[in-house]
Amino acid sequence: MTRNTLIRAGRRDILKLAGAGAAAGLAMPAIARANKRYTIAVVPKSLDNPVFYTAHYGAMQRAKELGDVDLIWTASASSDASQEAEIVQNLITRHVDGMAIDANAPQPLIAPVNEAVEKGIVTITWDSDVPGSKRQVYYGVDNTKMGVSMGEQALKFMGTKGKVILISGGPGATNLNARLAGVRQVMGKHKGIEFLGPYFDNDDLTKAQELIDNVLTAHPDAGAIVDVAAVAFFGKLSAMPKLIANRGKVKIIGSDVLAPEIPLVEKGYVQALVGQDYWGWGYQTVTIIHNMLTNKKCHYPTLVPQAMPVVTKANAAHWVKLWDEAKTPAGAAKAFREAPIGCMG
Repeated sequence: MTRNTLIRAGRRDILKLAGAGAAAGLAMPAIARANKRYTIAVVPKSLDNPVFYTAHYGAMQRAKELGDVDLIWTASASSDASQEAEIVQNLITRHVDGMAIDANAPQPLIAPVNEAVEKGIVTITWDSDVPGSKRQVYYGVDNTKMGVSMGEQALKFMGTKGKVILISGGPGATNLNARLAGVRQVMGKHKGIEFLGPYFDNDDLTKAQELIDNVLTAHPDAGAIVDVAAVAFFGKLSAMPKLIANRGKVKIIGSDVLAPEIPLVEKGYVQALVGQDYWGWGYQTVTIIHNMLTNKKCHYPTLVPQAMPVVTKANAAHWVKLWDEAKTPAGAAKAFREAPIGCMG
């Protein structure tokens, strides 16, 4: 089952937002030219993963700022590669002007992405790429470098000897596999490191929390757990009694710096998190597509990279404040505001 959201941003919305934008220090672009409107679809991996909520806010904000965008936010209810391919195919049938896709797995999407590009639809990817396709741009972190950063944090907290348990989400996710490779690249340089896994939770919260507790039970002598998806940390801490009991013995390194995760760092259950620009996933993908639609001379490199913030106990309080402010679309726009990415060529 899928559902989607269509947001039509008209002149009245822009005038309202202009006042709010001025108060927040945001530069407001000109109202849509010649009444031409563009339908832009943003496709996250799923609708049930909170990592994408802020991206949705960002996409809505940018559509309102531009004033000539009809935004479609659509995905399967939970992560499903075959359903995602069907959704992309349906968007092609609907003749959208552009789409930004976060791939559950690349292979099922290569053919529909290529078809979209061949039919003149501006098609980019974000978060998780579709290598081997004709997509024009990938916007997101360099996931190999993100894995390297996570591995460096693990070495910082555990040292250069011991078992390192690798955990991931879906086995076909390009972004997560690149992170695993990055972890192995930096930690594998040390002869005292022994890797176990990777173990997969398929981005399912219940499975993810059970997996964390299971590996802590099976390997209480491990040096670290490096979870490149970190879905387990999106739920209640009480669901992971082994993690509670562990509290810093086996060092825990996770991905993302989302609101539910930060208290785990503050309280010492997780030692470090490496994050992404969640607001930008929506805000900047709409920006990039719109620029390419309205300016045929506008070009971007194959990879438009994001920053990768690191959260430890030293700066966790700052991130708590950011997420407290970002609970609403307007609050998120203030907390995570950033300049639109202009053309790069």
